[in-house]
Amino acid sequence: MASLQYCEVHGEYGAASSGNKMLRSSWLLTAALLCAHLSATAAQLPDADEETINELAFGASVVQLDEKNFEHLTQAATGATSGDWLVKFCKPSVPRCARVDQAWSKVAVQLAASREALGLPRINVAAVDTSDSPWLTKRFSITSVPLVILFKSGVMYWFQGGGFSVERLMQFAERDYERSSRMLVPPEPHVATPHDQTFLVTICTVRPFPPCRPDTLP
Repeated sequence: MASLQYCEVHGEYGAASSGNKMLRSSWLLTAALLCAHLSATAAQLPDADEETINELAFGASVVQLDEKNFEHLTQAATGATSGDWLVKFCKPSVPRCARVDQAWSKVAVQLAASREALGLPRINVAAVDTSDSPWLTKRFSITSVPLVILFKSGVMYWFQGGGFSVERLMQFAERDYERSSRMLVPPEPHVATPHDQTFLVTICTVRPFPPCRPDTLP
């Protein structure tokens, strides 16, 4: 049943986005092959839930990013050799984030399936909890959430217009980003480690001077 539900949603998306009969026929063929792949995975794991089956079938899952691993994994400002990244910025205390959270794992799976069917490089799908990553919030000038940004070749593109449906998010990641607001990815700031903070506090204690006020420490 998980594969049938996926194929219904994905088939509707493909039919709606196909502009001519030849393209539509090609898409339906690849969709059929992908659905067969899902069915085979489901048969091997009869007790698994839909999300697990989808992730195993396409190797697609949402990557959790934070201040420690963001630049290392995405390489957003240093060349992006790890590919494009579609990143959701949210926090649990914001009610609107719950709606985006529900769609996000589906976006990861359906983007992976769509790109695989077309022979295109995969778009990584990730999430950031802004309540745990104040430096990222400051770096990307995030003033409200939910917010979705596509990081592509050193440029960041903002998803605009509300309506965080799976279809709209996929369209944004694959083509509509070209019409959105953008800017160069700002460089990674230095994030003070616990060791750095201990060193600074020690220096300020031994030799206090004006810049050592607590509110100036990182």
